[in-house]
Amino acid sequence: MKLPSLYSGSSLLMASLVIQLITVVVVASGGGSSTTTTSSTAAAPKKYNAMFTFGDSMDETGNICVASSNKTELNVLTCTHPPYGETYFGRPSCRWCDGRVVVDFVAQALGLPLLPPSKAKGKDFRRGVNMAITGGTAMNFTFYRSLGIENPVWNHGSLDTQIQWFKDLLPSICGTEQSCKGYMRKSLFMFGAYGGNDYNVQLLERGLTPEQAMNYTPKIVGAIADGVEKLIALGAVHVVVPGIFPTGCLPIFLSLLGDGDGDGDLDDAGCLKAYNLLSKYHNWMLRKQVEALQRRHHNSTRLMYADYYGLVYQMVQEPHKFGFSAPFEACCGAGGGKYNFDLSARCGMDGATVACRHPSARLSWDGIHPTEAANKVIAGALLRGPYCTPPILS
Repeated sequence: MKLPSLYSGSSLLMASLVIQLITVVVVASGGGSSTTTTSSTAAAPKKYNAMFTFGDSMDETGNICVASSNKTELNVLTCTHPPYGETYFGRPSCRWCDGRVVVDFVAQALGLPLLPPSKAKGKDFRRGVNMAITGGTAMNFTFYRSLGIENPVWNHGSLDTQIQWFKDLLPSICGTEQSCKGYMRKSLFMFGAYGGNDYNVQLLERGLTPEQAMNYTPKIVGAIADGVEKLIALGAVHVVVPGIFPTGCLPIFLSLLGDGDGDGDLDDAGCLKAYNLLSKYHNWMLRKQVEALQRRHHNSTRLMYADYYGLVYQMVQEPHKFGFSAPFEACCGAGGGKYNFDLSARCGMDGATVACRHPSARLSWDGIHPTEAANKVIAGALLRGPYCTPPILS
C-alpha cells in the first residue's frame, strides 16, 4: 500500500524493520543490560568543552528554517507555526516539539549553551553546533532517487552532507588540523539517531512492507558505521550512537496502518508488531556495528550505544511510571479519535494551533515527535543510564 506523500518537512520519527533473528533481537532491545566494550584509556572527561550533534528532525534546532529560502516550504513545515515551542521558548523555535529536544537537555546538563544550527550566520560555534536537519537520512538522496523518490524533503541534508558541513566549520571552531584533534578529544558527539527517515521513505513513500524494507537495513546501518568512522578520523573520541524508536508505537503509523490485517496486528502494548520487529532488527545490527567499531578503536575512542527503543517502549508500556498518560495520543493535532492524528490536520495547521492542556503529561507531541517532557526523560537516560551503554556521565 502506498501512502500519501508526507511533504510536511517532518522526519516522521523513526521507522524501522525486521522479522528475522527474533530471539536475538528481542534480547538486544532490552534496557541497559548490554555490555558494549569501552576503553579505560578513553574515560569520559568530567567536563566537555563542546558538543557536536548530527541527525534529523528529532534533534533539529533550526537548520531547516535557516537553510530554506522557499517561503512555501517554510509554511508547510509546521514547526514554524504555533503551538510549537510554547512550553519552553514561548514561540516556534524551528524544533519539532513544544520545547526542548534531547540534545538541548544534554547540552544544558553539561553546562553548554543550546547548540546553534550549523547554517546560522554570525554564531560562535566554539562550544558546539548542531548539524541535524529535518528529513536527514543515513543514505544519500542519489540512492533514493534511484528508487524513484523525488520528494525534496528527504534531500535537505544526509549523513554525509552533515559531516561535510561540520568539516567546513572546523577551521573557525578550532583552527589547524592538529589543534582540532586536541579540541575534539574533549568534545561530545551525538551521531543521530539516523535511519528513521530512511525507513520512512520506504514505508510511507514507496509503500513497502516492513519485510521488504528490511532488505535495505545492511546498507543503512553500514552508512551509519561509515559515518562514525569518519568522525573518528577527524579526531572524535566520545561518540553517542543512538538506535531508532519503536516505529510501531508512533501515532502516525498506528493511525495510518493500525486498522488493517497482517501488518496491522498489535502487540500487548498496543503497538504494530511487524514495524517494531523491523526497528529491533535495525537496532540489533547497529549495536553490533558499534561494538565492532569500539573493538577496532579501543585505544582511542569511547563509543556509547543509546537504546532509544528500549526506553520509549517502556514509556509506552508503563506511562504512569514516567508521569505520562495516553501514550498513543498526540498532544497537538486535530485528528481526533484514538490517536489524534490526521495527515491533513497535523499540529500547526489551521484548526490545530492549540495543544492539549498538559503537554508534560504526554509522550507524543504531534504524533511523530516526542514532547519536551519525554525528551527530558530520554536525555536523562543517556546521561546517567541505564539506556546508554556506557552512560555519557559515567
